[in-house]
Amino acid sequence: MNSKSPHQLLKQLGISEQSWSAAMQSAERIEKLDTPKGCFWLKKAAPARGVFRYHALNLFSWLLRLPLLKAVPQPGGAQAVATEVNRLEQLTSAGITVPSVVAKSTDWLLINDVGVSIIKIMKQPSTTQSTQQQLFQMCLDAIKLLHQQGQYLSQGFIRNMLWVKAEDKVAFIDFEDDPLEVMTLAEAQARDLLLLVNSTARFFVNDPTFFQHSIQRFIADHDNAMVQSLRITTQRMQWVTRIPFQKLLGHDYQKLKVGIAALKDI
Repeated sequence: MNSKSPHQLLKQLGISEQSWSAAMQSAERIEKLDTPKGCFWLKKAAPARGVFRYHALNLFSWLLRLPLLKAVPQPGGAQAVATEVNRLEQLTSAGITVPSVVAKSTDWLLINDVGVSIIKIMKQPSTTQSTQQQLFQMCLDAIKLLHQQGQYLSQGFIRNMLWVKAEDKVAFIDFEDDPLEVMTLAEAQARDLLLLVNSTARFFVNDPTFFQHSIQRFIADHDNAMVQSLRITTQRMQWVTRIPFQKLLGHDYQKLKVGIAALKDI
């Protein structure tokens, strides 16, 4: 695990050998380990994604001239674990809130628990619209700070953002791939916003004014290269909002439309 023996480290963390063995043998790739000394997450190496999937998405990106939709390779195995450890260390050094790597091996890593899933909070029936607005704004502010540090996410979906209750701030998770392998920093940062917007639009179908204004404020004083990269992609996606017979396409289409429309005038 590290310089200490596995037995010593498990004891130090309050993880019983029985719990550790059960987590390692579980079919689930991510296991939560609750202990008297805190909560930890065991992430086992993911399998590599199929090559066909990359080729298909890259062909789609090329045909529609949408560079932000390029497939980011996820090699799986030891390389994915190494990538995540490297990205977590980079972000930590830049002052970004991410989990700490408690222990690691070639095919797994153990990280500390840093917060509550924001998407779960937003989905709760008891969550008010004002709370959803506050959480979305917090995510935008956290991403902007991250970008100002010259950093970027891997998968900027709302599902990969956590609320750190004690400090009332946002933490980021899931760094098994690296967008800079296939795109520029400006494109990777533009992709962050694109993924966040399209994964949160569902909560603002009836609140588009707030949604659009929040995004406009985010864009207002952002790096010009990032804004231009996002503008090119979103302008080429506006045709989605002009499809005929929209009422027949259901709520999923409406959510997609809200996200794309919110980026129209950047």
